[in-house]
Amino acid sequence: MTLWQRFVDVNRPGPPEHSVSLRAASVAALLAGIGACWTEGLLSPAVAALAVLATVVGNVVAYRRRANPWPGIKPILAVCAIGGFTWFILTVTRTATPGDIATVEAPLAVLFAWVLSTHAFDVPSRRDVTYSLAGSTALIAVAAAQSVDITLGAWVLAWVACCVWGLVAMWQSMSETAGLPWRSLAGAGFLVAVVAVAIVAILPAPQVSTSLAFTSSSANSSPVDSPTNLTDGNGALPAHAASPAGRTGVGGFLGFAKSLDTGARVSLGDQVIMRVRATRPNYWVGQTFDQWNGQSWVQSANPVNGHRTQKITGGSPFTIPTYPDQVAPLSSGQQDIQTFYLATSGPNLVFHADNAQRVYLQTRSIYVTADGTIASALSMGKGTIYTVVSDDADATAAQLQAATVPAPADQIDTRSTLGADEQLRYLELPHPDQRVTTLAAEITRGVANSSAGDPHTYGKVAAIEQWMTSHVHYTTDIPPLPAGADAVDSFLFGARRGYCEQISTATVVMLRSLGIPAREAVGYVPGPFNPITDLYDIQARDAHAWVQVWFPGYGWQNFDPTATVPLVNPAPGSVLARSFGHALSRLPWIPLAVAVGVVGTILVVRRRRRRRPATWTTQVAADLSQGGARLGCPRRTDETLTGYSRRLSLAAPDHGADLNSAASLVEQATYGGIEPSADEIASILTFTRHFRSIKPRRKRRPDGSPGSGGSRGSGGSRGSDGSSSSGHDLARASASSNEAPAASNGR
Repeated sequence: MTLWQRFVDVNRPGPPEHSVSLRAASVAALLAGIGACWTEGLLSPAVAALAVLATVVGNVVAYRRRANPWPGIKPILAVCAIGGFTWFILTVTRTATPGDIATVEAPLAVLFAWVLSTHAFDVPSRRDVTYSLAGSTALIAVAAAQSVDITLGAWVLAWVACCVWGLVAMWQSMSETAGLPWRSLAGAGFLVAVVAVAIVAILPAPQVSTSLAFTSSSANSSPVDSPTNLTDGNGALPAHAASPAGRTGVGGFLGFAKSLDTGARVSLGDQVIMRVRATRPNYWVGQTFDQWNGQSWVQSANPVNGHRTQKITGGSPFTIPTYPDQVAPLSSGQQDIQTFYLATSGPNLVFHADNAQRVYLQTRSIYVTADGTIASALSMGKGTIYTVVSDDADATAAQLQAATVPAPADQIDTRSTLGADEQLRYLELPHPDQRVTTLAAEITRGVANSSAGDPHTYGKVAAIEQWMTSHVHYTTDIPPLPAGADAVDSFLFGARRGYCEQISTATVVMLRSLGIPAREAVGYVPGPFNPITDLYDIQARDAHAWVQVWFPGYGWQNFDPTATVPLVNPAPGSVLARSFGHALSRLPWIPLAVAVGVVGTILVVRRRRRRRPATWTTQVAADLSQGGARLGCPRRTDETLTGYSRRLSLAAPDHGADLNSAASLVEQATYGGIEPSADEIASILTFTRHFRSIKPRRKRRPDGSPGSGGSRGSGGSRGSDGSSSSGHDLARASASSNEAPAASNGR
């Protein structure tokens, strides 16, 4: 056989597939894959609509021509496939970024949709239909590679349902059977679910790959009118914090503005603002504030006035410069890669972990202030993606304690210390407050009473942080701040009720009163971790304010009296276990226990009532029938209870009198209307309950001698009516009898 003949044989269509159910499942799976890619933005609405139309029409045409396919259809489809691959190669060559797989996924989704939708015109046999069903997996996989939330889960569930439907339809077509194997499907589905949960539970914590180019996108963004201003592109966020003394009596937005008013009341919900994939969880800072005026924080070098603001051009990636007060720490930090996926429009701030080195963002330029605030020249619209690489020098407690030990003058590296002007800037207070200074000294008295830069700096910071944790009440329902009052003094010597802004501000002011450089930072802390997407879902309520303290050699270090950021990303198994535990802890166990107890009691009572005979006569008849069955003498359907008791007397002669008495009482009560006394009924029921568990008769031994419990000898035994019954006749009568009803209801 030549190579061409083998090629023809391999491509010869198989027998036509007549199963409409299998074809429908294949089409539905393909449509689910196309819908998933469209949802993730990989297919434009026009391409998705064309693919859907071609898939449906092609399958209808192929079904009608399944017994006689068009001879020229395969060459036409081959030309279409070659054209699709040519378009894909040209597109990738022109637009893709080397090493960035994300720039290839959209053209790849279009290619898969093109090949599968054109192939729909040539699916005459089961093999071809199965190929389409399996090919839908490629579309789902491409969509999953771009998914950053669980919205894709609906499409995946629909696709899985279609695949199961298709496999069942294929089995029915191959076996030429009807009906669904519900038990097999339920068992297989349960097993798959258990295996999937087990696999997720043992997966290690996610690691961010550094082998690919970093993701960036500027969807729904537009140029900012004033590049050095803070905006969100749609005016949803204020340009500055509102005053609580205004018309509404409520302050402005939490941070991310030109000033931060600690008298503002906030109410933040659980709306997802962004999603973050990071090397490790961290404080993602947006802004820092250095000047405190008694009620609000402001930036002396903020983007609005352009003071000490540097414009960085050249395109992505942008290298972040270092200012004198933002020197790189002497110790080598840990590379921290963070990718931010904006779920809503936000300010044009580039959030990042400390010591940002590079920013990957699709914009013409960015602006960096002296305090490290990074702003984009484009608004941050919904769908914007950017990546930041930081050299995060998060030091341990021992390292920070050692960092404050004074070194000899000839060993001091000026690159690792703040200049005199910068120290004054981060120690400045609007006015002396003796009560605040005295309280700070009392809190740190057990540590030492010495100036900043000594071995006790870290101890003082930790002491104040611990005091805040145990002496203030965290709440967003803060008391109103009187006009002209100092916010920190009112907080520390008033109700001591506040949230992160009041607590962190009071911490910074007390540290400055002790001569320790500190500043206010605002941004986000990690929200709930999604083990399916490996992303942190940052919600509005995760907006946060905390304290940053300067340590020689390590730069600005984060301290937080109100929140704790974990050191590493959690493993999916721990997240699932914790979520399951939280769900269990929130259940109302007492009402559930009462409800389960009531339902269980009702079910037990109903079951006992169904199993318990309605009358004592029925109970007696049932007990006699159960005992007779154990003796190998079941009751016949046409046999009265009296006749049955006589046969039972032959099988159990020791109980003959009681059997006949029980049958007689039942017959009298049933047909004669003579109700026995309560004592007689109790006595009969006691006997029948014992009789129903009577020891079964032994079988005859191989030598023909009877076992215990059988008929005595071969001469037979005499019944209560005087008739003679041989063992042979008894065995024959027992063998020919049939099961009788539980009660005797007449002759």
